[in-house]
Amino acid sequence: MWKDYVRRPERELWHDYEWGNVHWYCCGNPLEARALLDTVTQAMSPRTARELRQIISRFDDVWNQPSLPYDTGRG
Repeated sequence: MWKDYVRRPERELWHDYEWGNVHWYCCGNPLEARALLDTVTQAMSPRTARELRQIISRFDDVWNQPSLPYDTGRG
């Protein structure tokens, strides 16, 4: 769920931020899913947790990429 969410177009993510996502009620909240991944890694063996954290960090990197500057068309 986290992987799919971070790969969505930025405008869809903004709509979720502005108005919420009504589908989260039935299909799960990706932000809660990300928090659950942290809990799961704490319950795993150190080696397995490290492997999972490497995978998660790739998706976190996508999520943490800076947004492109807003272009007002004036210039």
